[in-house]
Amino acid sequence: MAFSKKRLKQFDDYDDVRRTRLSAKEIAARDAEVEREVEALKSMQETISAALARYMSDEEIGINELTRRLQTSSRQTSRIMKGEANITLATLAEVAALIGVKPKIVFE
Repeated sequence: MAFSKKRLKQFDDYDDVRRTRLSAKEIAARDAEVEREVEALKSMQETISAALARYMSDEEIGINELTRRLQTSSRQTSRIMKGEANITLATLAEVAALIGVKPKIVFE
């Protein structure tokens, strides 16, 4: 994802604020928390993508038919399949209903 110079400057400003208001230990703790959140999101995205890929294979359908069945845009379907979509619980429920499974969230 490309960022404008203005947007990149906002990141610099944020880092300056972090360094002046937080200790190194607090920064490390927050960075670790963010990393855990990113890992969890990626794991869920990959699980959904893999389930839809199996569904497509089992149903012998392509991405266009999957898009039609999900009743979403081709762009959103593409993001889901690439593991890049920020999926809501409602979308998760729709995907589960389509592929005939009951979603289960497990905290490990």
